[in-house]
Amino acid sequence: MTTAYSGDPGFGVLGLDQIPYLPIETRIKNGTRVQISPFLQQDWPIGMDLMNLIIREGKTWPFEKEFETIDAYRGYFLSHAAFVVKSMEPGIDSQGVVAYDSGEIMGCFYIKPNFPGRCSHICNGGFITAPKFRKMGVATVMGKSFLKLAKDLGYKSSYFNLVFQSNVASIRLWESLGFERVAVLENAAKLEGVKGLDTAYGYRFDLEKLPLDYKV
Repeated sequence: MTTAYSGDPGFGVLGLDQIPYLPIETRIKNGTRVQISPFLQQDWPIGMDLMNLIIREGKTWPFEKEFETIDAYRGYFLSHAAFVVKSMEPGIDSQGVVAYDSGEIMGCFYIKPNFPGRCSHICNGGFITAPKFRKMGVATVMGKSFLKLAKDLGYKSSYFNLVFQSNVASIRLWESLGFERVAVLENAAKLEGVKGLDTAYGYRFDLEKLPLDYKV
């Protein structure tokens, strides 16, 4: 049984035979060309490192314990469809300090059922931007790609369970892409840097209303 927080170790390619146009090529804010493509096996350790970094930061995801093995990570992040955003040319990071090379992983995300069985047409997504690529528009590219890919994977709608009130950038992103806030859960999470318990919002997108010619 698969839900947003469980699954069997996978390869991140479930259903991708339905997506003939991969990889997707586009540009981020500074004009750098990027490619959205499925995870390769060589990407797994990098993805797991990014996941564990987010857990240690303790600000945006609900987990407290890091993933200790690749299989445990695969059971969570790669159980269905998962993607990486890679640079297609060298450039400078968001602080204008650190250079990056073509092929570097700038972010990653997954698409999988939020609920089992009769509600499995509702998908969930998880998104991580590598720290040096934050504030460069990588999350926007991932969000737009998520909508197109989720629809083409056959999901009818998307629901994000826990978008924390303190995560202002995330709230701004999802609302800019047309997600609707449909739930409020007070006292939902103990997060680093937040006094007391933070509020969580639930955000929904009706994928059946996404235009067929939607562009990333």
